[in-house]
Amino acid sequence: MNKTVIFVTDSLGSGGAQQVVVELARLFDSSGYRVHIIAIKNECKLTIPKSIDIICLNFKKGLGIYRWLTDLYYCQKLRKIIRKIERQNHVAAIFAHEMFSSFLLGNFKSKSPVFHTIHTNYSEGYLNGKKSGRRFKKLRKLYNQKNILTVSEGIANDLLNNFKVFPKFIQTMYNPFDFENIKELSLNPIDFKEEEFILTVGRFSKEKRHDILLKAYWAANISLPLVIIGDGPIYEKEHLKEMIETLDLTEKVYLAGFKKNPYAWMRRAKLFVLSSDFEGLSNVLIESLICGTPAISTNCPSGPSEILISTPDALSPVGDVEKLSYNIVKFSKNPPEINQADLSRFDSKTILKQYESYIAELSF
Repeated sequence: MNKTVIFVTDSLGSGGAQQVVVELARLFDSSGYRVHIIAIKNECKLTIPKSIDIICLNFKKGLGIYRWLTDLYYCQKLRKIIRKIERQNHVAAIFAHEMFSSFLLGNFKSKSPVFHTIHTNYSEGYLNGKKSGRRFKKLRKLYNQKNILTVSEGIANDLLNNFKVFPKFIQTMYNPFDFENIKELSLNPIDFKEEEFILTVGRFSKEKRHDILLKAYWAANISLPLVIIGDGPIYEKEHLKEMIETLDLTEKVYLAGFKKNPYAWMRRAKLFVLSSDFEGLSNVLIESLICGTPAISTNCPSGPSEILISTPDALSPVGDVEKLSYNIVKFSKNPPEINQADLSRFDSKTILKQYESYIAELSF
């Protein structure tokens, strides 16, 4: 029988967690595994190899008292699909990505090891910095005595220390990056007249703190233009435009919109800046370094301090406009060096070996 892995994800939208699922699926597929992706919602915005089997549950949320019955229905539907795959193949592992997928799997008794992958810092992303007894209990119940993978050590520490979760197994597993493909794509041309610029990449959402970046860039008062790649709700975009006009930066800040290939921009930037309040790991920070562009960041939970371990002075406190501005000036003049040994931890080949090691450890 074929060696098989199953990925369960809330959707196949364009979010960071979904992109990681597809990259992992490609990685296992190219290594000789038969790969199934089960998407709870019928949404697919990502390019997926035809050799990978895609199954959509077409989830529709129930209302009122029918919500728990709806959840139960999809829970049973998911389990039937997995059992069918298990009867036909030797399933090496099942990976649940995102909270709702983990909820639907619940206490599913499988012949194969089940891993629950966490992509976000729950204290910030789930609780939004607030205390909630109900949410604490829900999260503990969801992850207690489960096999857990976290995409950064910061997430693992948050789960263990702040939520007091007692997992059966927990391990940090960094997101995989195809260095060769990223570098190849970075060679493509871009439509931008300036030879040197500062760059940030991220969706327009509150936690990315584009407002902090704009204030820090204004205070830095440097000649290099700032390019912002990303998109989001119209009201967020309009807010950014208003702020750019208020700071009199219309001639220096370029809203480039969404780019299917941001790597070509990363390669040509002189400095990459991340200004987030929180991250899971920060894929764009790693991708920028792979493209050969130095980076600075807020020291947000979690990820940046684990990525920029050789340049801790490139990290500034969250929300600190003055310090971020100082770092923009300092490192745009003297960019920090990129430590290739640190960066190699995120190479897809290294990550695959780690996955196979943990699968073997938990197989039964």
